[in-house]
Amino acid sequence: MAGSAWLMSSGCRLPTGLTHSRWAMEHPEYAKKYAEGVPKSDPIGKVKQASDARFLNGASGTYVSAGAAYRSNSGGGFVADVGSENYLTSYLTQRLSLSGAAGWDQASIGLDTGLRLQTPTRLAPFVGVGGYLGMNWETVDADDDGVDNDEDGSTDELGEEDTEYDLTMASIYPEVGAHFWWTPHARLTGFGRYWVTTDGRESDAWIVGGGLAIFRK
Repeated sequence: MAGSAWLMSSGCRLPTGLTHSRWAMEHPEYAKKYAEGVPKSDPIGKVKQASDARFLNGASGTYVSAGAAYRSNSGGGFVADVGSENYLTSYLTQRLSLSGAAGWDQASIGLDTGLRLQTPTRLAPFVGVGGYLGMNWETVDADDDGVDNDEDGSTDELGEEDTEYDLTMASIYPEVGAHFWWTPHARLTGFGRYWVTTDGRESDAWIVGGGLAIFRK
């Protein structure tokens, strides 16, 4: 109910049916193009009309996403993003977001950006490439470093830990996924990524997630 209220408050009414061939009539460019609709005697034209999303060229919007992450050195965790995405063409988007990730003993926050090449259709598979730059910190074992890390008067006690910081952790990643346009302005996304980080292969991460975007044009 909360999600529906948010969509409605954003000017994005839920569709009356997902099987309508003229699915994006709320968008002026699409409505003008398909004002009369394709005749029922033209099934190929109906499929084209039902999937056509070329009107998105130039659209811009805001998105939120979240997902699960796995690193070999820290196990499972999660990621979250909030940012903006722009359609440079009907089949190519650019995005920029504030991104955070956290696991049992590790966390990071920074900026994430990327490009996605996709089909200009309602259901749109895509491939992409992205990059991340931020600050990372993690808890490490420190029971043999000769330092009283917890400042309790004892050095190298059993189980003593320390926090290490990396102020310039970066990663690049390939990405695959798919979009689905719930309305002409609201888009659902699922994605998978593999982070290759500057902290070494033990800090690389598999990420699987999804998101919601609201677009304006």
